Amino acid sequence: MQWYQALLVIRTFDSDAPITVGELGDQLMIRPHSAAELVSRLEAANLVKRKRDPADGRRWHLLITASGDRCLAELAAAHLERLQEFQEAFLKPFKVEK
Repeated sequence: MQWYQALLVIRTFDSDAPITVGELGDQLMIRPHSAAELVSRLEAANLVKRKRDPADGRRWHLLITASGDRCLAELAAAHLERLQEFQEAFLKPFKVEK
């Protein structure tokens, strides 16, 4: 689940530059060292790659790989399918009685 969340944040991060490890940690509300460990696992699985920030060599930008994109698309499709299965249960609390 955390991998899915991380890939989703990396893919959808709205900025002029790719997300950094620190920004990913902020978005996932995890400590910097936990974010770095998570990125290392994602990188080992070939789902993301790191690219050094040309303006600040201490920072790393995160880029999703083609494999990461495929993985994210498959997971998103599976989640959408499950949500559609339970659509009525999710919408029931919001229905207005006439």
